[in-house]
Amino acid sequence: MRIAFDAKRYFNNATGLGFYSRTLVNGLRAFFPENEYLLYTPYIRGNYAQDDSGARFPEGCRGKLVHPLWRSKLITPQLKHDGVQVFHGLSHELPSGLSRAGIRSVVSMHDLIFMRYPELYPATDRFFYGWKYRKAAHEADVVVAISEQTKRDLIDYFEVPAWKIRVIGQACDPSFSKYSFAAVPGRDTIPMSSDIRVPGDGFVIAAGSLTPRKNWDGLIKALSVTRERGFDIPLVAVGTGRSDYARSLPSLAVKLGVSVIWINRHIPSHELALLYRRASALVYPSLFEGFGIPILEALTIGIPVVTSTGSCFGEVGGDAALYANPLSAEDLAEKIMQAMDSHTRDRLLREAPGQIRQFDLRNICETWNRLYTDLYGINSGL
Repeated sequence: MRIAFDAKRYFNNATGLGFYSRTLVNGLRAFFPENEYLLYTPYIRGNYAQDDSGARFPEGCRGKLVHPLWRSKLITPQLKHDGVQVFHGLSHELPSGLSRAGIRSVVSMHDLIFMRYPELYPATDRFFYGWKYRKAAHEADVVVAISEQTKRDLIDYFEVPAWKIRVIGQACDPSFSKYSFAAVPGRDTIPMSSDIRVPGDGFVIAAGSLTPRKNWDGLIKALSVTRERGFDIPLVAVGTGRSDYARSLPSLAVKLGVSVIWINRHIPSHELALLYRRASALVYPSLFEGFGIPILEALTIGIPVVTSTGSCFGEVGGDAALYANPLSAEDLAEKIMQAMDSHTRDRLLREAPGQIRQFDLRNICETWNRLYTDLYGINSGL
């Protein structure tokens, strides 16, 4: 099969959508090399993707000059000329005219947070997200939600029929298995990057963009509560952001007496895995997510997880995580202190392998390959 991807984020995104795209496409290449994978992107401006084989760029003056127009419309004749049989929109979007061009389509839907929390998004963004995502969901042959939570939101907000939606979770980057405690015992066995300094032990780690939805201020307040109770727990915070909210976080930590090491740059997966190894627990107090990949990453490495109640978090963490009300600093602090206890830690980690197996990369790629094959079979009349 010749399978094409909207690969703008595969090449140029350093956060969740980029990790999702690279992990899936690279897994498919490894497990199903008999397929041809073409990666359509208007440009490559980062070095996030180690493999650029199969990259395709705009053809024609208009496509080269007006990238949004190319991605939304002008790409379709190029796909047809290239003999593409299945097109996969990796993040919420599809170009127009695929069906008329005889190309089957599937779109990955990660979340509809802008619908649930509109106050967190500018009105212009909400309008365009709503228009593009709804259009893609209704025009795609198959819609893939990355969690049951996202499936419910697609039904509730966009009226997508349930029969059209499949739920396929995501896997974490193979680095987390490669550097896990199961694969390489000993907390300090593998050296860290020379420019990263973390506390010797007893710290928690959090990862995510420095936005209000990730609830960094709630986490800092919770650690101030643990400090008041006699547990001074440092935080290693991995995330970037330039908003007023992001800039306010260091001063909040200083005001509340919470020790934070801020890592405000892109961290490759293997470096993030090594950071997780040295932490006592991951704390992921987000208000809402489509999946929550840091939960799976931490469980794969072999450290306990404290995350939020509700949303999709229970789907990913199962019985291997502790859950707290993200709006209660006291509840979050209590769960963090529990995760630092050796007995609780051992109990949680006994549950982790079964949870991790649900999101095994090979199994997920096999599911995707069956879906592509089904779509190709419909297209070819097989």
